This record gives sequence, structure tokens and C-alpha cells, in this order.
Amino acid sequence: MRRSFRTIAVSALTLIASSTLATAAEVRVLSVGSTQIAAKAIAAEFEKQTGHKVTFTIRPPFDIDKELAAKMFDAVILSVPAMDNHDEAGDLAPMSRISLARVGVGVVVKEGGPVPDVSTPEKLKAAVLAARSLTHTDPAIPNTSGAIAGAALAKLGILDEVKGKTRHATLAVGGELVAKGEVELGFFNLSEIPKGVTLAGALPGPLQGYTVYEAAVLSKGSTDQAATAFVKYLASAAAAAHWSEAKLEPAATYMRTRASQ
Repeated sequence: MRRSFRTIAVSALTLIASSTLATAAEVRVLSVGSTQIAAKAIAAEFEKQTGHKVTFTIRPPFDIDKELAAKMFDAVILSVPAMDNHDEAGDLAPMSRISLARVGVGVVVKEGGPVPDVSTPEKLKAAVLAARSLTHTDPAIPNTSGAIAGAALAKLGILDEVKGKTRHATLAVGGELVAKGEVELGFFNLSEIPKGVTLAGALPGPLQGYTVYEAAVLSKGSTDQAATAFVKYLASAAAAAHWSEAKLEPAATYMRTRASQ
């Protein structure tokens, strides 16, 4: 795994070095919001080293396809199921997919209020049953915090029991509901904890699930060295600290990336 990690870093730096020989380019990136804090920090370093410019368009998962159809982009950052769909459709440049990071789900409460113990499945179950209301995103959207939260509640055997007090809402709306005290418990990606709330803890190990993110060069965008170099750099050793700081787990810590295979 360490050898694979070093290989990614060397490949990324080689691409960066060669790309600086060409005219500075703009790399247009379409991304979901969960990765934007880390991706933008990584892009800032990439820009300093190469002279290229990285511009981001951030959209929720359900708006990605519409955005791709309407505008031209050079690279995309998506969760794995969506990336699989675009790969099968021929939207991605061959062999350009690379694993970046994954994120789990946490339980949040209003800032300044009582913080329940959710450290074990039993304690989480008790906290959920005691709460007067819950919120998470739509569980029908695969590989999202809502789907993971729904699966956790199902494993606890209380999904049907709590449906009547559960509100499905986007991150912005759900976060505001918890922050204002209108909803008692929220389930959100650990990388997207809203303002005005306190993290009670991550879902306990047996109940935790992950949204896995990848990047790829788009076949209809620019496939020159700048776009390819940036996608590689997102998964490099230099980028790993930014993923960790943003509460995402770098891919090199849990799996081999496609670039190393």
C-alpha cells in the first residue's frame, strides 16, 4: 500500500512538472459539495506549483447530470455509484478514474444543548427513540448520508418506528432545523457538519457506512496534461492531509486506487 501511495505521488508530480512546460490552462471541475473544502485547498497548491487555474462548480448530487448536459467541464468529482454510471455511458476519459477519499456519517444536536451518547449501537438506539424528531437527507438517493442513516436505523430495527418523526431534508435545511432546535437529532456527513450544531459522534462501527468519492477526466472536456495532472494530484501524498483535515479518509489509507492497479 505504501508503494502504491508513493507511486501515485510520483506520477502526480511528474505530470505537474511536465504540464508547467505548456501554456497555463484552466481546469474546469464539477464537484459535489462534500468534497469541496479539501478539493479547493488541494487546487490552491496545484495552482501555485503549475500556474494552471482550477475553477469549481459545486452542485448537489441530484443536479450533476443536468449541469454536465448544460455546460462543458474538464474533470468531475463524484461518489462511486454516480461515477460508475458516467463511466458506462462513456463520459469519462479511459483509465482516468482515481479514488480520492471516503466519509462516514455523524449524529448532531443543537449547539449548547444536551449531547447524547451514541458510541454504541445500543446507546444510539436509545438516543434515537428518546428524540422527539430526526432529520437526514432522502434515503432513496444511493450512497448518501440519508441512505446510510436509513440503513443504520434499519439495522437497529427501529426504521418503521421512527418514520413518523423523521423529516427528509437537504443539508442546508436539515442543519438549520437542528440549529434552531426544531429537530432534535440530525444525521450528516462528517465532512459537512452544519453551523449551529454539535457533533455527538460518528455512527458506531457496526452501523457506519461510507460515501466514496472519485475523480476523473471528462471525455468531452480538455484531456490535456493540465486536467490529467490535477486529477492525479487530488489523490497524491501531498493532498492526503487536506482530505484528513476536512474529515474525509484518504483513499490510500483504506484501498488501492485505480491509478496504482
